[in-house]
Amino acid sequence: MKQRIVKLSFSTALILFNILNANETQNVGEVTVTANKMEENIKDIPQSITVMTDVEIEEKGIDKVSDLIKYIPNLITSYMNSDRVNFRGINNSHFTNTNPIVIFIDGIPYSNMYGFDKTISNILRVEVLRGPQGSIYGRDSMGGVINIITKEPSNTVEGSISAEYSTDNTKDTAFDISTPLIDNKLFLGINGTYFQTDGYATNHHPKNKENANEQERYLFNANLKYNPTDNLSIKFIINNDKNDKYGIEGGIAPLGSDISSYKKEDFEELSYDVDTYTKAKTNSQALHVDYDFNDITFSSLTTHSISNTETNIDLDLSDDPVWDDLSTFSKQETKNLSQEFRLSGEKDTFKWIAGVYYEKNKLNNDKFGATYPASMMGNPFGAGIDVSMNAISEINSDTIATFGQVVIPFWEDYELTLGGRYQKIKKEIDLNYYVLPSGTTGNPINTFDTDNTWNTFLPKLALSYKIDNDLTSYFSITQGYLAGGYNLFPSGGGTVEQNKFDAQKSTNYELGIRGNLLDNSLYLSAALFYMDIDDMHVYSYDATATGYTSNAGKAHSQGLELELEYTINDNWSIGTSLGFIEAKYDEYTDQSGNSNKDNKIEMTPSHTANIGVSYFNDNGIYGRFDIRNQGKIYFDSANDMKEDPYTIANIKVGYLFDDWDIYTYANNMTDESYLTTATAWSTGNALTFGKGRFIGIGAKYRF
Repeated sequence: MKQRIVKLSFSTALILFNILNANETQNVGEVTVTANKMEENIKDIPQSITVMTDVEIEEKGIDKVSDLIKYIPNLITSYMNSDRVNFRGINNSHFTNTNPIVIFIDGIPYSNMYGFDKTISNILRVEVLRGPQGSIYGRDSMGGVINIITKEPSNTVEGSISAEYSTDNTKDTAFDISTPLIDNKLFLGINGTYFQTDGYATNHHPKNKENANEQERYLFNANLKYNPTDNLSIKFIINNDKNDKYGIEGGIAPLGSDISSYKKEDFEELSYDVDTYTKAKTNSQALHVDYDFNDITFSSLTTHSISNTETNIDLDLSDDPVWDDLSTFSKQETKNLSQEFRLSGEKDTFKWIAGVYYEKNKLNNDKFGATYPASMMGNPFGAGIDVSMNAISEINSDTIATFGQVVIPFWEDYELTLGGRYQKIKKEIDLNYYVLPSGTTGNPINTFDTDNTWNTFLPKLALSYKIDNDLTSYFSITQGYLAGGYNLFPSGGGTVEQNKFDAQKSTNYELGIRGNLLDNSLYLSAALFYMDIDDMHVYSYDATATGYTSNAGKAHSQGLELELEYTINDNWSIGTSLGFIEAKYDEYTDQSGNSNKDNKIEMTPSHTANIGVSYFNDNGIYGRFDIRNQGKIYFDSANDMKEDPYTIANIKVGYLFDDWDIYTYANNMTDESYLTTATAWSTGNALTFGKGRFIGIGAKYRF
């Protein structure tokens, strides 16, 4: 592995050396962001942040959040029945259904690991803030924020329509249009996408659909903006999206087998008897109101969403009669309502923000469990009578928080940022756990109806020093927090204390530098970080193969993140992002009594690396070439299952003329087969793989 990293680093250094000695340069433009809820130059922000413009997003072919994540240092996502995110060693939290990163799309929050991979369209800018963000965002974030800002309609009628066709009979279409309804007062924008693919695998079982990993998703957005006065702005946004995924991108390998010996093509021909899918649908609305009192701005953000998710998973992905009907299932509805009020102001270089936040979340698990063949469970209801385990629950969460941040300049080149958040989260659960003959009704074997409240104060401190007008260094300390919750499969006697897990906490230290060099032609962002984690949420299985979330004790992660972007001349530019990390458990004994002390935290790659070169000519010809390398990753806390480093390459070339954009692309050009997840199920190791070679053509018309 070290040899491959050295080769990649040497190649990057050689390219950069040649770039820095190029004769013709182009200034990197000033980038203004709203990450701290006020307009700032990116180089002045004392925290790790990645910004992508609409041009970069279109160049890279990004149309969903998982595509975006690939370009962010030390941030990865994978999928097996749910979207699982890992950032700087922090994984998703089972039974709170929460990922460590919160997505905000025009202020609407998304963090649920079911349906997390949002389709995105009509994007103006994406800001990825790394590290806890509770002092400026209403909703707390344990690991960071992906802040997505869409384009606003204006006095000009404009829009576009596009279509792509690619491998596996994949169709991808999109449209957007914006128009004034009343000049300078009322504006309307609508946009949408539709995506469908047959997938690469075939299921030969007659009971189920032939396209084993077919996928279909669509998105529709509408936003209405009203400016009754110069000081008042009102925006109403609606969002409707649906994503149906069938099967998994892989299959089952026998327990104890060498998972690295399997390739994606080993699972192209399947025959499994239980329909396997995850279906997610979300309807959301947001109302933004901003009023400018000259020195102070008042903002109100109201959001509402209803999400429905249904899953059904064949746990052996075969038609072996031994495992006949073995499956897991769930059906959830989540209703969320949030209200944020905030005030912000700026005078000279003194800036501040303060706000209050309330959120009400209701999660109904109409069904959540598994069906087991009778013989597997010892025929408790008689031979041939399947056993159904089902946890039906209602979980209500109420959050109230106050937050604030102030930026204080002192001396000539220093700024002190002080922030904090106090929050109170109350969770109530009413749970009934059933073990019954499949298809029957009866009384629960375990039940509890209880509540718990988690209170905390989360401080933030950052000190920045302006080295010169173009370069700023900083040091920050922030705290992260994720409230606890309850296991949905009651263990032991089914008591509350046996099934409650505590809050997860972290203290984050970061030293960084950001700004422009070489006459503003080179953008640099670099950060060293160290994170102490207490009571980490971990998911493991006990001796009966039942999964539980528990608190691991202590862990830590430390590493380096580097981003460079260089404009060579009017035609060429190059960018790279590198992340190196060591994340380990300091204390952790799993449900089976095994110690994982000093083991690497699962789903945390040793490094992530991207380098991309883009070309644009005034005659309309353009192109982009990207290489992504990921380091060794362990898939389990015991560090028994792993994937070695791998590299994939993508290319896109196109031609712009009049109002048209015609292009072709090839992703994973070498058809590299690489594992993205490996999970020990009772029937074997469930493996998923990254997408293989994917070739497509597309066209876009703008008006």
